[in-house]
Amino acid sequence: MAVNDVARVYANSIFDIAKEKNVLPQIEEELGVVSAILNEEDDFRDYLNAPGINNDSKKGFIDKVFAGKLSEYTVNLLKLLIDNDRQSVISEIYNAYVEFNDVANNRQRITVITQSSLDNVLLNKIKADVGSKLGKEIIITEKVEEAILGGIIIKIGDIVIDGSLAKGLKNIRSNLLNSKVRSEMAYED
Repeated sequence: MAVNDVARVYANSIFDIAKEKNVLPQIEEELGVVSAILNEEDDFRDYLNAPGINNDSKKGFIDKVFAGKLSEYTVNLLKLLIDNDRQSVISEIYNAYVEFNDVANNRQRITVITQSSLDNVLLNKIKADVGSKLGKEIIITEKVEEAILGGIIIKIGDIVIDGSLAKGLKNIRSNLLNSKVRSEMAYED
C-alpha cells in the first residue's frame, strides 16, 4: 500500500489521539466508512472537493451528516482536512491508519488468491501456518481469480508466493522451450 507522506502525517496524528483515548478500532472503522462513502458516492466526493463551495458550508455538511454517528475525533479530522484542503487524501489516511494500527497490534494482512473460494478450515490453516512463521496475527483477504487455474498465490506485503497451476504451466513451457532450443543447437552439425 503506497501512501503519500501528507496522508501519513494526518494518519499518525489521529492514530496517536485514538491510542491515547483507547479508541483505535473505532477510529479505524469510522475512517473506513468515510473512505468507502467517498469512493462510492461521486456526489459526496465532488461536493467536498468543489472549489466553489466555501469551507464553512462543507464543515456544516460534515456536521449534519456525521455528528452523533462518528466520534468527535473523526469529525474534527474531517473538518481539519477541509480547512487544509486535504479532503482528497481521506482514503490514503485510512490506509496509513490501518498500517499503523496493524503494526501496533502485531497484525499482518495477507491476500490469498485461488481459482475458487476456500472453505474456512483451509483459510484457518493458512492463517495459523503463516501466523506461526511470522509471529503475528494474520488477517486474510481472499480473492478468486479463475485465470490461475488451480493452486494458490499468497501475497504478504511485497512478497509473493506463487503456487498456482498457471505459474507451473508457464514454468514447464519455458523449460520445454529452453530444452528445444538446446536440442536444436545440439543437432545443427
